[in-house]
Amino acid sequence: MNAINRLWREPLVHFLLIGVALFLLFEVKQEQGNEAPNRIVVNPSQVEQLSAQFRRTWLRSPSEDELAGLIEGYVRDEVYYREALAMGLDQNDPQVRMRMRLKLEFLLEDLSVEAPPADKVLQAYLQQHADKFRTEPQVSFQHVYLNPDIHRDLEADVQNVQARLKRSDPAASLGDPTLLSIQYTQVVQDDIARRFGEAFAQRVVDLSPGEWSGPLVSQLGVHLVQVSDRVASRLPALAEVREQVEREYLAARRQELKDMAYQNLRAGYEVLIETAVNAGNDEAITMDESTPAAQATETKG
Repeated sequence: MNAINRLWREPLVHFLLIGVALFLLFEVKQEQGNEAPNRIVVNPSQVEQLSAQFRRTWLRSPSEDELAGLIEGYVRDEVYYREALAMGLDQNDPQVRMRMRLKLEFLLEDLSVEAPPADKVLQAYLQQHADKFRTEPQVSFQHVYLNPDIHRDLEADVQNVQARLKRSDPAASLGDPTLLSIQYTQVVQDDIARRFGEAFAQRVVDLSPGEWSGPLVSQLGVHLVQVSDRVASRLPALAEVREQVEREYLAARRQELKDMAYQNLRAGYEVLIETAVNAGNDEAITMDESTPAAQATETKG
């Protein structure tokens, strides 16, 4: 069983499975494409799908006339679709190209679904991407706000408030009116930044608990700040953030496998990139991306 699990985790196995699935899909499409262009087959499965969709919408089964109308609507869609293809209306249409690309990407994503990762895999991912999961620093603090618009000598007034704070005057009795709270408990840096600005938040979370500090300038004015408690940033244990780590890991793995599948498909194409012809120069540069850039060749435009 362990050998099977190890084999299943090998990217090459996923790569081969995706290749097989694409081959089978291509074969199915080829068989469908071998139908006569003027023959439309509505099989029982398609009729049942039409009926089921009707039931989901109207909470009842369609009558015979309604079902006949649904089938005729399906046939109309198929006729228009085939005629549009025959006329080449799907060519050079960016919206059609984008929808086809998205459908193939969804298919590749479905094929790249993995079994739930083991804890040791998630722990390694957590360590490798610590910055994604590290907690923000938290601080508890109180502040005295001074509005620069109503202080003629702001520097002198700040010094006066600082002296009163050293005498243990109540902070709530000092400073100017503000819609902000005077005291905050265990708030993270982002929350502080939303209220006071990034620069103020960075300075506050770096303060040591104890004495009054400042003046600190915010986007609102000037503050004297006293931090009473500080919890440093930390990397949480896997058990605390397992769901988030697993979600991020699986998303990264799906993207990795999709990229591998794309590179495999791309390897079957010769890609030539021709630059625009320079003014006064009748030569254009053609670059073959299947070879190093240094091997680009010049061709006559």
